[in-house]
Amino acid sequence: MKRFAAVLTAALLPLGCGSIETSRVMTGPPGAPYSGPVAVVMESAPPPPQFVEVAILQANGYGSRADLANVIAALQAEAQRLGCDAVIRVRVDQGYAQASGTGVCIRTPATWAAPPGAPPAASPPLAAP
Repeated sequence: MKRFAAVLTAALLPLGCGSIETSRVMTGPPGAPYSGPVAVVMESAPPPPQFVEVAILQANGYGSRADLANVIAALQAEAQRLGCDAVIRVRVDQGYAQASGTGVCIRTPATWAAPPGAPPAASPPLAAP
């Protein structure tokens, strides 16, 4: 009986706590880390008219971090590390104890002219019309 309880506890433990993992496939050159807000454009919305693609991103949340907010925040954080100011074509799938999101991180003209380490130029948020 004690063995069953130990196995059950070990199986249910990941559901009580959570973790998030990110991965990427580079499709362009990364930039200096970006310190501004990263816009999120869902897959059904049109992308901005001009951009440079940097990477395809994926975030997987488990347990208590398996939700939309955590997955989007992880995509945004990874995009910032790569010097991107937006993640486009974002898709999130959520289940009971796991959620995953994918997107393409990009740089828009607002960040093209800024030298590395400079604060970003003010730009309107990217949104669907």
